[in-house]
Amino acid sequence: MRVMPVRNGCILLVVWMMALAAVAREEPWEHERSTRDGIVVYSRTVPGTTVREVRATLVVDAPPLPVLDAAADPESFRETNRQYVTETRVYSGERSDVWYNYQVVRFPVIDRRDYCLRYVRTIDEERQIYRLSWDTSDRFGPGPREDIVRVTLARGAIDIRPTDGGRRSKVRYTLLADPGGNIPDWLINLANRTSVPDILRQMRDAAVARAGKRPPGGL
Repeated sequence: MRVMPVRNGCILLVVWMMALAAVAREEPWEHERSTRDGIVVYSRTVPGTTVREVRATLVVDAPPLPVLDAAADPESFRETNRQYVTETRVYSGERSDVWYNYQVVRFPVIDRRDYCLRYVRTIDEERQIYRLSWDTSDRFGPGPREDIVRVTLARGAIDIRPTDGGRRSKVRYTLLADPGGNIPDWLINLANRTSVPDILRQMRDAAVARAGKRPPGGL
């Protein structure tokens, strides 16, 4: 009877050491570019993949909640969706702040891609935490298709913190995505770095528009 606690203790110690080693392996962020409108882009290597993780920061002239609402609303990105998304299905999640989105996207030259993402929306006004995170999921959507490449690595988050007394927001966008197939790594990394600012601009514009419709001083 005394053996089990010892085994569990050893397992917990091993898991903790593995987690500590994983943290120690994290590479530093490298500056990639800064845009004229205040978006700063970084990237770094990630163990287990040759695709670089991308991060971008900016300040939005809107409180955190309108920014989060804009980030979670597909209409904020209608320009991108209209250009590349050919099929989309939204599924309710296990909670009101969780949902799933299956999409098929088409880009020039390369084969079509599809994926299903699980989104989680987090609001903690007391701690001033506003977050939208996502990762791939097989819970909803059709199975793999022969004529479409299934994306299996696509995760990220938008973290939003208030600044200037809550009138503006500091936004941090993090993305790790690999479209799969035979696309060269350097091209994937270039596409990820250059597309993020355009995505953030669409979100920023939508958030500012939303903030203008809200009562003064209200989140």
